This record gives sequence, C-alpha cells and structure tokens, in this order.
Amino acid sequence: MQDKFYNKTGFTLIELMVVIAIIGILSTILYASFDVAKSQSRDKVRMASLKELQLAIELYKAQNGVFPPQGCGTPGSIWAGPGPQPASGATCDNYISGLAPDFLPALPRDPSQEMVNGKGFIYMTNAGGSAYKIMVHRSVESLQITSFDDKFARCPVVNGGSCPTIGSIADIYSVYSTGAESW
Repeated sequence: MQDKFYNKTGFTLIELMVVIAIIGILSTILYASFDVAKSQSRDKVRMASLKELQLAIELYKAQNGVFPPQGCGTPGSIWAGPGPQPASGATCDNYISGLAPDFLPALPRDPSQEMVNGKGFIYMTNAGGSAYKIMVHRSVESLQITSFDDKFARCPVVNGGSCPTIGSIADIYSVYSTGAESW
C-alpha cells in the first residue's frame, strides 16, 4: 500500500529549470527581433513624412511661386526644426511657415525623439525661396543610406565630390530641390 503513495508521476526540479531556461532564451530572441522591426517601422515613418513634406512644399510653390520660408532663423544660413537645435540652428515648432494647416494638418516630428543631441527634422531655404532641403538629421536607426543613388541620399553622386562620404551621412534622410544638393 505504501508504494501507491510514493509512485506519483510529475516533473523533477531539473526538468522544470530546463524548460524555464529554454523559454527565457526564446523570449530573448523574440524581443531582439521585435526591436529591429520597431526601428525599421520608425525609419519608414520618417521616409513617409519626408515625402509628405516634399509634396506639400511643392504644392506651396505651385500656389505661391516660391518655396515656403523657414519658420525661424535666417534663410540660407541656419537649419530650422522643432526641439532644441544644435548650435547652428534655431528652435521652433513651426519650422516651415505656411504649410500647416493649409497644405498639411501639422508639421511632422520624429517618431522616437525630437532633436535630442542634434537629431530630428530640419529645414532650410535660401533667401529668395528658390531652393530648399529637408533632412531627418542623425536619427535614422536601421534602414541606413548605403549609396548616393538612394532616393533619400543627402547629395547626389553628380555633386562633384563636395558631399561627405556615404558612411558619414548614412543616418541622414534628405529631400531637396534643384540648387540645394550640396547643402
């Protein structure tokens, strides 16, 4: 009769520890791949926001004859963008005047941060309003620029070599008009 009570089936402590360790390893792998997917989606939001801004700026020019002015700062001399800017830029939330709300509901901001250590959206136009450049500056996470032929490359290859090497600008997305290639 005593064998009946001591003959129970179940898991040993070692078996339970092995299962818990396997679950921990699998969850770590899943979390790492999920983090990459999140950073790629933020980069795609940045790209879409740049294209949306480019379209709104071109529509503004079609209606007004010039590209929109910077919302703050001196055109052609400093970059304007939301949040604290690096020493060479100005700070303002309305970094492109005249676009919102007529051409866009609101000016885009970086999906993860805005101008922390010089990262985020920045805009510059020249004094006459005939050229502009918008950049997502130093906040690209995983879908980096690998060639000057990329549609979001800061400068084209034909720029005569005045652009930095591609490795130094891989974390910058840019769209621009003719005349602003080398900015």
